Amino acid sequence: MATLCFPEFSRNTRLPSGKTYNYIFFQPQANKPYVLFLHGFPSSSYDWRKQVHFFADAGYGVIAPDLLGYGGTDKPSEPEAYRLKRMSDDIAGILDQHQIERVFAVGHDWGSFLLSRMANYHPERILAYAFLDVGYSPPNGKFNVDDINNATERKIGYPIFGYWYFFNAPDAADIMTTQRETSDAIIYPADPKMLLEILCPPGAIRRFYEKKGTGPLPAWLTENEMAIHRQIFSAAKGGYQGGLNWYKAQMSNLNAADEDALAPERSHIDKPTLLVVCTKDVIGVPALQEENMKPFAKDMVVERLDCGHWLQLEKPDEVNGILKTFFDQHL
Repeated sequence: MATLCFPEFSRNTRLPSGKTYNYIFFQPQANKPYVLFLHGFPSSSYDWRKQVHFFADAGYGVIAPDLLGYGGTDKPSEPEAYRLKRMSDDIAGILDQHQIERVFAVGHDWGSFLLSRMANYHPERILAYAFLDVGYSPPNGKFNVDDINNATERKIGYPIFGYWYFFNAPDAADIMTTQRETSDAIIYPADPKMLLEILCPPGAIRRFYEKKGTGPLPAWLTENEMAIHRQIFSAAKGGYQGGLNWYKAQMSNLNAADEDALAPERSHIDKPTLLVVCTKDVIGVPALQEENMKPFAKDMVVERLDCGHWLQLEKPDEVNGILKTFFDQHL
């Protein structure tokens, strides 16, 4: 979270929506653009720590919010507050607060979903897009997780969103917040392939919690970094409830009406776009990400990294180099 990890570069702002956001803010040098970083689940601005100083040192401005439900930002209890259009309006509102017209934008995991909606609702604010691990998601109106799981089981042999049913359950936040060692093993597995058994089959994640499953941390994550993650998602700070509300909103189809109202041409990205896929991620399957994205992003570059879901932490030098090269080309 911004206040905890970058106190001297932390900002708070109350937006027209009534929500207060906490975010990391570095001003640019020599009139370079800002880079907007949108994190995923379960994450916060802290998980951009290996990108923030790199881009600030390179002269870029940096804005990395704790997104709604996370870190030092407001954490509404009702899923209705987590509609992607509302949250994309909030991100545009942060840019307005600083009179920033356009930015390079980076999304990871759920941040990629939010970046997708920035492309639909606020495309004039983006210079170029970078999607990490999870690609662009076009507005489809009604969401049906069963259809997605059935489709991926036919295509790649297993359902990719089996864990969504647990995340939508009323007891999920309490279980995840109180069973810390099990949550740590699921969020940061030493072997990303283990998630094929824990997350993908419906019901498997609950069974893993019931048996109090554990596992080693990856070599790229220190005990101190893990302790900070636990502090950010402690029960005193709301645990995982805010982040899980993103899933609840999507599974309740709270985004459908907004997406149905979009003109068809708004589904397409008309700016340079980068997709960085992770070869060891069994959920953000590279072939699926690229295949689903190609029809909507004509000016697209694809890069591949041999790593799991948390590429910005596991392969920071590679990620930073890929992003900087891409942004420098579009200055």
